Amino acid sequence: MQVFRAYFKVMRASAGTIAIYVAIFLGLSVAFSLAEAPQESAGFAQTRTSIAVINRDGDAPLAQGLAGYLADTSTVVPYPDDPEKLQDALFFRNVEYIAIIPAGFSADFASGRDCAVQKVIVPGSISSRYVDMRIDKYLSTARLRRQYGGDQSEEQLVAAVGADLAQETPVAVLPSSATNGAAQGFVFYYRYFAYAVLATIMMGVSSIMMAFNKPDLLRRNLCAPIPARSRSLQLAAGHTVFALGCWSVLVLFSFVLYGRSLLSSGLVWLYCLNTLAFTVVSASIGFLIGGSVKSVGAQAGAVNVIANGMSFMCGVFVPQSILSKQVLDFGRFLPAYWYVRANDAISALYRPIASALRPIYGDMLIQLGFAAAIFATALLLAKERQAE
Repeated sequence: MQVFRAYFKVMRASAGTIAIYVAIFLGLSVAFSLAEAPQESAGFAQTRTSIAVINRDGDAPLAQGLAGYLADTSTVVPYPDDPEKLQDALFFRNVEYIAIIPAGFSADFASGRDCAVQKVIVPGSISSRYVDMRIDKYLSTARLRRQYGGDQSEEQLVAAVGADLAQETPVAVLPSSATNGAAQGFVFYYRYFAYAVLATIMMGVSSIMMAFNKPDLLRRNLCAPIPARSRSLQLAAGHTVFALGCWSVLVLFSFVLYGRSLLSSGLVWLYCLNTLAFTVVSASIGFLIGGSVKSVGAQAGAVNVIANGMSFMCGVFVPQSILSKQVLDFGRFLPAYWYVRANDAISALYRPIASALRPIYGDMLIQLGFAAAIFATALLLAKERQAE
């Protein structure tokens, strides 16, 4: 086991650098996951827009009823019917919507003529649409009451409309199935896990491979009375121990941060399997880089380009749901795409069932396929280099 022991002697020499990378990547992953994790919604609150209501129709019951309904469903800021003051209110954003009930509005409505509430809004205001919907709702209900409610006075019509609109539907905010309950931070932690484990393992494995591939050391090892197969197996064992160590640290840290919610989700074993598959991919990429680059500068460049490139193009930093089709089509040729896809599928599970687990296992197998292909490429390059 001389090579295996030498592996960790070299690792101890690079322990400081690797520890710094682990701390940085772990800190970034935690910061990103905490920043993106949405807060649990405690209930439902109706949107209330700041408005001003100018009633030019006097004491007409319908105009009074509409003004009262807007006061119940919006935040009414009292303003006089003064154009200059109303313009100032909009300019300083004291209100976002000015509803003007014109003179003769109730009479036009009663006779069936066209009538409309005039409005002045803040340009580009989205919340003004809610006020439009409420006005339309009130007038539509009044038209139905007038058409099918029989002979009613205007006061009776307004009272009936008010009673209809006073009916409320209870709203309960249910747990989102996307996170098996309220949205949890561990969902985002395991998405950023890909960046942390990829960069850390690539840096560590490639550093060891570069040390063993130095020309003088490589020639001496080739002359040593250790079979090439044994040397390769001992190096592989060292890579395995290092990769599993990094994986264990990152997984254990997720338990430190989200232990109770993570365990209660019932999905922790799927997250662990998915991250383990990507850990194998990361080790294979590190093995390939270590056999290909010749300098520390080239190594750092390769690690940063691959880790950041995969993270941006495969959905780690930017959710796959908002990436363009062209980017996703390219991302399919990268293993991180399938990791994020499996992670999103796991997060969407309410309970693990066979039909839902099949595509997740498929994504994990694709990752392992990438790892096998990358390892094969690295071994081929190593064989050619040894022949040279």
